[in-house]
Amino acid sequence: MKRRRYQYGCLTKKSRARSENVWQFRFYETTPEGHRYRRSTIIGTVAQYPTRRDALRAIESFRLRLNLGHEFARPVTVRALVERYLEHELPQRRHSTMQSHSSALNRWISPRWGDHLLEQVKPVAVEEWLRSLPLAPKTKVNLRSLFHLIYQHARRWELTDRNPIDLVRQSGGRRSIPRVLTSDEIRLLLEQLVEPYRTMVLVAACLGLRASEIMGLQ
Repeated sequence: MKRRRYQYGCLTKKSRARSENVWQFRFYETTPEGHRYRRSTIIGTVAQYPTRRDALRAIESFRLRLNLGHEFARPVTVRALVERYLEHELPQRRHSTMQSHSSALNRWISPRWGDHLLEQVKPVAVEEWLRSLPLAPKTKVNLRSLFHLIYQHARRWELTDRNPIDLVRQSGGRRSIPRVLTSDEIRLLLEQLVEPYRTMVLVAACLGLRASEIMGLQ
């Protein structure tokens, strides 16, 4: 059986006489019967993607889907992996989880690691990055867990054979001892509040619930 080669495709800029120039991506499509056909698709206009690098980023997730049948289909960037995770894995999770994962991936992980190939991400570099972030230890632990999760997604789809986040250490310990109010301080605080905030603070002080748990009470 002939081994399937990784398909990079061909990205070209196509001129149009009466409209904007566009980026065109050409590739081969193989039918279940084994026949190959030349295909092409328009990625977007040059105004949308001014440089070739911008256009290449736009086709990463498409090229990833094109090569899913290829064992360890390299090169795959973290950005392409994140886009695949958002498309295929995230919709299966709860709405609150979807929001937090999407926010963390787009705000922290993709901007820093998006251009790295999966094989270029190293444990020590990730540790140093987490250490440099102006975030609480618990938030850093959550970022590490999410980074680990998307690599597990890559392993499941045979896009890589390793998960470097396994070796990343991140403590979730507190930076300082939390300030605990005395009963007199709580009483003085309650006197300054109106409903429904007075009841919310009273519940928090007596039961130790998180703000999100209090908001969810009926």
